[in-house]
Amino acid sequence: MKTSDKIIEAAIQLFNEQGTKGVTTNHIATAVGISPGNLYYHFRNKEDIIRAIFVQMDAYGLEQYQLVLAKFQPGTLETIEQTFAMIQAYNWRYRFFKRELTALIMNDPLLKDRFLHTHHTMLTVIRQSNDYSVATGTLKPMSEKAMALFTEEIWLVTLFWLNYLEVGGEEVNDVTLQRGIDLLRNVIRPHLTTKALAELAKREETARENQDLP
Repeated sequence: MKTSDKIIEAAIQLFNEQGTKGVTTNHIATAVGISPGNLYYHFRNKEDIIRAIFVQMDAYGLEQYQLVLAKFQPGTLETIEQTFAMIQAYNWRYRFFKRELTALIMNDPLLKDRFLHTHHTMLTVIRQSNDYSVATGTLKPMSEKAMALFTEEIWLVTLFWLNYLEVGGEEVNDVTLQRGIDLLRNVIRPHLTTKALAELAKREETARENQDLP
């Protein structure tokens, strides 16, 4: 692993554990086992490291999403739920950024611009997925306004579910992540076609049976 990558990984771990304010570049250099001068050869300051982490976040998120699409048929309930689960795992890996989202982007214009680009890209991706779900008979057709609002609903739940759990004093675990999927199903349910509702009923019945197993 390159030194710059080691710096990024160490910073992610320290930021997740302590928050960005409590971590200095000296702390990061010590964690990597290099001198502060060596760290500054790769990154000018802590803000530069955070920007590099965000670049990694973008690349990692796209890679994980492509893996979901390669495994599951686009536009199906399975794909929607698998994507939600993938994003929660992604959010947990970079949880410091989600916790400090507003402060980080408001205090760094360059980071804000990059985040806004990603934010609008994700809305576009979700909208395209929703349109495909309509075309394949998973979602009922909607007006332009209804579809735009529905797209934002999905993105809000997906983006902030871990934040919601943490500020509510709840542990992030398989049970609370499953509740997030249940919430997402609740958002989607009114928009499902009869065929998709039948599929959802089967999925929920299977889930209940699995819970009843010893």
